[in-house]
Amino acid sequence: MFYNQAITYNRNKSEKKLFEAAYKKELAQLMKLKTWDNNPINIDNVDPNKIINSMFIFNVKRDNKHKCRLVARGDQQSDGTYKKELVANTVHHYALMICLSNCLSNDYDIIQLDISSAYLYAELEEDLYIRAPPHMKLDNKVFRLRKSLYGLKQSGANWYALIKNYLVSKCGMVEVSGWACVFIKEIGNKKLILCLFVDDIILFTNDRHLANVLINTLKSRFDTKIVNEGDNPITNRYDILGLEIEYEKSESMSFGMGKSIEEKLPKFNINLDMRKNVPGVPGLIPKKETLVVTEKEYKQKVKWMQMVIGLASYIGYKYRFDLLYYINVLARYTLYPSATVIEMTKQLIQYLWWSRHKKLRWFKNDYNKENRLTVITDAAFASQDNYKSQYGNYYYLNDNVIGGKSSKSTLTCTSSTEAEIYAISESIPRIEIFELLVQKINDNPIKKEIITDSPPSISSFNAIDESKMKAKFLTTRLLRSKEEIKIQKIEMSYINTKHNKADILTKPVQVKDFQHLTEDWIL
Repeated sequence: MFYNQAITYNRNKSEKKLFEAAYKKELAQLMKLKTWDNNPINIDNVDPNKIINSMFIFNVKRDNKHKCRLVARGDQQSDGTYKKELVANTVHHYALMICLSNCLSNDYDIIQLDISSAYLYAELEEDLYIRAPPHMKLDNKVFRLRKSLYGLKQSGANWYALIKNYLVSKCGMVEVSGWACVFIKEIGNKKLILCLFVDDIILFTNDRHLANVLINTLKSRFDTKIVNEGDNPITNRYDILGLEIEYEKSESMSFGMGKSIEEKLPKFNINLDMRKNVPGVPGLIPKKETLVVTEKEYKQKVKWMQMVIGLASYIGYKYRFDLLYYINVLARYTLYPSATVIEMTKQLIQYLWWSRHKKLRWFKNDYNKENRLTVITDAAFASQDNYKSQYGNYYYLNDNVIGGKSSKSTLTCTSSTEAEIYAISESIPRIEIFELLVQKINDNPIKKEIITDSPPSISSFNAIDESKMKAKFLTTRLLRSKEEIKIQKIEMSYINTKHNKADILTKPVQVKDFQHLTEDWIL
């Protein structure tokens, strides 16, 4: 909300008081970090393209803390006032899941940090000016900006460059190649792994002293707060990048988003009293239909679909990997909101609501100093529009699923075997990039395996003659995949279809099958 909503016209006196305190705290931080020069400049003496508008944004965090932040109107920023090639990196979700899995396997501690007003530590190279904030009552005056104010297009990249340099040069850490925002420090058998997401820092370590040295070094330069020490001897609970995580060292780890789901789903005007046992009707696949609606109605439906599927995607890719097929299919029909598509979307949300208590569950496994990187794959031949196939892959580290993918094939397959080969080939590059990170954070050897329920596919990868493949481009894909499997020393294994969890990534299945394939990891 804006200043007028939070303070000026806020009739809730207790809330207004909390927002006023947050507002004063933000002003103090802006002054402390010397965000702009103190000398006001007449607006007529400055190039208007270099003047940045700003506004105060107020919100209430998940922990009920009231926050205020001065934000630049980067959406109004003129070309030439920032370098377009700059990149603001954040830790990839797969990197976080791999680090968490490694933590569970090796009994590491997890420590959560936060750097207050992180962007404001980064210097601003460009010559930019900000209008005097309203509280100063200086009409037609601007100030020369010195720091990377939140909202500026270059601020994220400036902060990333600053914190990366500090972690490397002052903290002795090394960023993992190919995995931005993952840093590691090793001293003998002592390890410290750091994941960076803007101003949130997650530490994984087997040595508390090593972590404390880093924390003190960060505190000497930045306003660093320890959000969670992770020192409970039984169960530690975290809120990490929207995920509610419970960690029982040497036992298990679970992931949920129950609070966010209970807060957001009721806002979509869906009847949540209707209980659903699966996220979609078994066998039902949407098709593009002619819509008889006004332009206004169409835009309203599309906007509704975008909001609902956007939230479902966020939840699905965070931890509800059992929903990825339905999310992927419905996302493709966002611009075709027929009655069927709308009803399918409602059923997905109704199922998510009734299963909001369910969590992704990991258990510690002991593999005698070996890491296991596994993919379970499946495909549904010609099941989508234009006879494209739907394929799906689940990725596991030490028997715990760290992510999944469900998508429509870009190539048209001419048989179920070709569709299965397509699914397998799509998994190989991800195995390779995952291996790079696992190797860096853990010294143990890695066993890599692709599991499929298609014996003909396994035979194709083992065959010498590929002439039976009907499409040249799929033959090329098979040959390339065979080479990669051989070079990467990836094993191929068979699984019975009724036990193939990736089946739920390729089509809507029966209730009993869906429950059977998710019962030991979505609990």
